[in-house]
Amino acid sequence: MSTYLHDHVSLVIEFGRSLIEILILTSGIYYMWKLFRGTRGARVLAGFGFLLALLSLMSYALHLQVIEKLLSFSPIFVLTSLVIIFQPELRRIFAELGSRPVFTAHRQQAEVIETVINALEQLQLAGHGALIAFEREITYEPARENGTILDAAVSEDLLATIFFPKTPLHDGGVVIVQNRIAVAAAIFPLTQAEGLQRTLGLRHRAALGLSDETDAAVVILSEETGIISLAYNGELRRPLTTDELRSQLIAILLLNKADEKSLVEQLAG
Repeated sequence: MSTYLHDHVSLVIEFGRSLIEILILTSGIYYMWKLFRGTRGARVLAGFGFLLALLSLMSYALHLQVIEKLLSFSPIFVLTSLVIIFQPELRRIFAELGSRPVFTAHRQQAEVIETVINALEQLQLAGHGALIAFEREITYEPARENGTILDAAVSEDLLATIFFPKTPLHDGGVVIVQNRIAVAAAIFPLTQAEGLQRTLGLRHRAALGLSDETDAAVVILSEETGIISLAYNGELRRPLTTDELRSQLIAILLLNKADEKSLVEQLAG
């Protein structure tokens, strides 16, 4: 009986260790994916991984011993490739980790919201339009392909410069990821919804289209009327004051799911 109990306890402990290892590995892979998704290096790595998987299957099926031997060194090669491919991203990540604690992410996002609000007020006074998407969990990859990659800190002056009518980047939208402008002059998909007001221009239709396909919150400033709108979850709320926009962006980007659900119901109503 004692031996049975000892064996049972050992199995439970071993199972617990295995479960912890799986959780650690899964969490690590997930957060690495979140950090690098949407980057040009991520696409290179995906292609490289596909090639490795294909070679592994071929060497196993056809007993290609030389390729199997070469693939045994692949972990070292993959690690080296990661450092080379993701050098800019790694430098930025380590710099942010070294200078700012992780728990300040919400404070940074709140500062970004305030910066965007101030930029919108500046653009309103100048009579310029804007299209700004706050990316969340779902990445819209075509924006990286058809837009201009910036990876720059969010600032009022930069946003005002981007949306100045004479600049090359003013056509299209800006994509903000966390506290940085990832892409400018991005083309968003136009909504296919029917029954929209005829007065809504391309910026509004593009904002609605992006909010249909992703969970982004998209801010629109009309160049013709100066009206501020917010597209989220396929719904358009307008007109908004800057205070109303601030509160809704905070609810979407910073607060919990219950607050977000309440906001969605408010937008739908």
